[in-house]
Amino acid sequence: MRKEGHWTGFNLIIQIFAIAFACFHLYTGIFGVFQNIIQRSIHVGGGVVLFSLLSISKKINSEKISTRTKMSIIVDVAMALFSVFAVVYLTSSFDRIMDPLFEITNKDIYVALLFTLVILNITRKLIGWAIPVMALFFVFYALYGKYFPGIWRHNGISLEYVAEILFYSDRGLWGLVTGISASIIAIFMIFGAVLFATGGGKAFMDIACWSTGSSFGGAAKLATVSSGLFGMISGSAAANVATTGAFTIPLMKRLGYAPEFAGGVESSASSGGQIMPPIMGAAAFIMAETLGMSYSKLALAAIIPSALFYFGVLASIHYESKRMGYRGLPESEIPHIRDILHYKNSAPIFLPIFVLIYYFFAGYTPSTCALRALAAAVVLYLLSEPREAPTRVRVLLEGLADASRDMLPVLALIACAQVLLAMIGLTGVGIKFTNIIVALGRNNILLSGLCAMIGTMFLGMGLPTVAAYLVSSAVMAPALVAVGVSPIAAHFFIFYYSIFAGITPPVCGTVYIGAAIAGANWLKTAWVAMRLSVGAYLVPFMFLFSPALLLVGTPEEIVVLSVTSAVGIFALAVGGMGYFLLPATAVERILFSLGGLCLVNPGALTDGIGIGSALVAVAMQVYRRKSRRAQALS
Repeated sequence: MRKEGHWTGFNLIIQIFAIAFACFHLYTGIFGVFQNIIQRSIHVGGGVVLFSLLSISKKINSEKISTRTKMSIIVDVAMALFSVFAVVYLTSSFDRIMDPLFEITNKDIYVALLFTLVILNITRKLIGWAIPVMALFFVFYALYGKYFPGIWRHNGISLEYVAEILFYSDRGLWGLVTGISASIIAIFMIFGAVLFATGGGKAFMDIACWSTGSSFGGAAKLATVSSGLFGMISGSAAANVATTGAFTIPLMKRLGYAPEFAGGVESSASSGGQIMPPIMGAAAFIMAETLGMSYSKLALAAIIPSALFYFGVLASIHYESKRMGYRGLPESEIPHIRDILHYKNSAPIFLPIFVLIYYFFAGYTPSTCALRALAAAVVLYLLSEPREAPTRVRVLLEGLADASRDMLPVLALIACAQVLLAMIGLTGVGIKFTNIIVALGRNNILLSGLCAMIGTMFLGMGLPTVAAYLVSSAVMAPALVAVGVSPIAAHFFIFYYSIFAGITPPVCGTVYIGAAIAGANWLKTAWVAMRLSVGAYLVPFMFLFSPALLLVGTPEEIVVLSVTSAVGIFALAVGGMGYFLLPATAVERILFSLGGLCLVNPGALTDGIGIGSALVAVAMQVYRRKSRRAQALS
């Protein structure tokens, strides 16, 4: 609920600027982007100004303004003014920068370094210390590489060249990933924010509640389905947990579910939202550009893995709920399908998604697809209740402003990550990491995959998915490709572990949010989330052995591997939860788990062992249940 006065005074200025910032991206999406450096610098610089305005507003609206707060406000004002100056300076110097004889001056260096520090500072405030510290370290490494030992030593790079790369080229702050943020991710965030503001969140929640609410563990399944649907328009695990979790976690607790289970379900399902087509989060757009493939093909490739993940989560929830006696929602709390599908409620939400999917697979660019879907959402929303047009226009404007605010963590993070990537490229450290992984893996796909998994999980600790994927793919993906893994499988492998590092201790930001909402122990919550997400930890290895799950292969390979993978995920879910027809014994759990693990590696022998182990466990369960029934009758 928005506070009174949201459209008055200083807040009105912020609101107008936020709407204008969103409109800039819509304008360039429709009529074409500016030159790389100009488009991307306005995108990042405008974000810095908006962040500073929001920070100032928060401080001047506080009850008590201390001397320290006043100094902080002065810093915010200085950052905003300097960012405007830096963008104007850069754009006005565009012709000079593009001159082949361009020579950087001392003034150029000062502007470049100061703006880089501003980006690092804002990223620190929005995301935390991890990625800015890494970026600073690699800048230091670039400058003073000659003092590092062994294979890490290099000749060092001059401050002038570092400043030129960071600020006066499209290889640093204004690199490819920032371009994706400015031209594609921004448009999708606007579409998602508008769809959510016009009722998308409630519609997805109602669909999930109707489809799963009455079954065993209905509230937990509701959380899973709604988070998957919400992930299609948010692409952020943290946003998923905070938004859907605010409703689903208290609901699960009210129905008697353990707090750790409630928080773990929401954390797991929200993480999976980032692998849910058609909109899979910012990292997926970056992956498509890196691989040089259309986003529609990437989204198609993600269908089977995402289905396997949610199948595993739902199966785990079902059997854990049967074991613990977690019932579904009362009939009175489940919405009627007629109300959900009423055209005034459903058309403005679901038709734009169909428009998006249609244009995706018709071969249009991602930004064009999102713009057409956004146009459909706006028109349908306004026409569904013409008499409420003024109110609905205001809702749409607030959706644009919300989109601009939502962009801030993404654009700051991406600009900061570009600093890191630029230094990795300049110093050649990525090649060194590749050589190390190849040497450790000894050209063995399994060993190389384990090394890449550990490295990705380590780098991903405490980082949002975009940063974790960017850093890890730069140093891990080439190593996997070098040992014979297909590029799409290598990048999906890194993508998955970048996502699920967020629920893996010791640093698991997504779990922290879910546990805080549930009032649960974060470590126990993380353990639940990991058990529910067991498929997410194993499916990526299936990519390495065979990319058929990513639709790379013959139809027969794809079908066979999909079926065996589904059986394996099911067996692992049963083994992990310890329940099938009745509570499983230790031997049965081992057999189910062994069967699931064997089915990870495609092949006639391993598939036979896996299916055989699972069938033996099922037979033992059937026999024990018949014995119990016979004893009960006698």
